[in-house]
Amino acid sequence: MKTVVIKIFILVWIYSFTGTLWSKPQNIILTGSQGTGSHIFATELSRLWTASRKNRKMEIISRTEISPENRLTQLTNNRVPLAIIDAKTAHEKLSNHPGLRVLTVLWENWLYILGTVPGQFLSLESTQTLLVHDNSLYFAQVWKKLAPQTKLNWFNSSSIPDFKDGFSEEVLAVTGPVPLKEINNWLEQFAGIRLLALDRRLIRSLNFQYPWLRPKKLPANTFSYQSEAKAGVAWNPVLVVRGDFPKDLATTLLKMIFAQKEALNPHILFQNLLRTDNITFRESYPYHSASKTMFRFK
Repeated sequence: MKTVVIKIFILVWIYSFTGTLWSKPQNIILTGSQGTGSHIFATELSRLWTASRKNRKMEIISRTEISPENRLTQLTNNRVPLAIIDAKTAHEKLSNHPGLRVLTVLWENWLYILGTVPGQFLSLESTQTLLVHDNSLYFAQVWKKLAPQTKLNWFNSSSIPDFKDGFSEEVLAVTGPVPLKEINNWLEQFAGIRLLALDRRLIRSLNFQYPWLRPKKLPANTFSYQSEAKAGVAWNPVLVVRGDFPKDLATTLLKMIFAQKEALNPHILFQNLLRTDNITFRESYPYHSASKTMFRFK
C-alpha cells in the first residue's frame, strides 16, 4: 500500500513540476472592471502579444481590480508588474508610490457635448437642461456651480438613450475615446444636432477644478458635419509599471503599442496613439527609462 501511495505522490509531483515548466511566465496587468476602457485595452494588448511570434515565451494577462489606488498599491508591493489607471489617480496618487514609473499615456478621452441649441458654443446662460453620462460627473459638478439654474438628468452604459422619436435633448454630455462611433451615429441620424465647443470660461473652470483635464481642440472633420475644430477638454489613462520592470520588455511593449496605428484594422483605443502625446506629461510623471529613450526625453 505504501508503495502505491508513494508512486501516486511521485506522479502528481512530476505532473505539477512539468506543468510548471510548460506554463509560460505571466505578466499581470491590472485594470478596471469588464467593459471599462482599461480592461478593453489590456485585453486587446494581451491578444496582440499572444499573436506575435516574437513574444511567445511569456504571457500578458489582464486582471480586474476596481480601485485604481489598489492597483498602485499592488504594484508597489510587487504583486503585479503593470496597471492602467485614470488621469485623476495618476495626478493625485502616483507621487505616493516613488517606486513606480509611467510607461506611456494611452488613448485620449474627450468630453463630447452634443446639442440642438443655436451657435457653436455651449451656453452657460441659456442652457436649461443637460443629459449627462455618469462618466462625466466632473463636468456636471463644475457646470452646476456656474449655472445652478440648469436641470441635470443622467444616463449610463445600461441606459443609453435610443432617441427613437428624435433627438429630444437640448444638450447631451458624455466622455469617451476619439473617435466614438455613437457620436457619428447620432450626428448622421438626427438633423439639427451638432458638436458644441466649450468657451474659455468653462474650460478654465474645468481645468482649475480638475488639473488632470487638458484643454484640447478636436480637429476639424473628426466627425460627420464637423467642419471646424472644437475647443474642449480631454484626459489620458496611464500605463504604469514598477521601476525595476525590464527595459527590454518595456521597449518591446511600447513598440507594439505604437505600431498598431499602422495596422490594417487597428482597435479604436490603439488607432490614434502617438508617442508625442507623452511630451505634455514629461514634467508631471516619472517615466520609465525605456520610455525616456523611446520618447527622447533628456
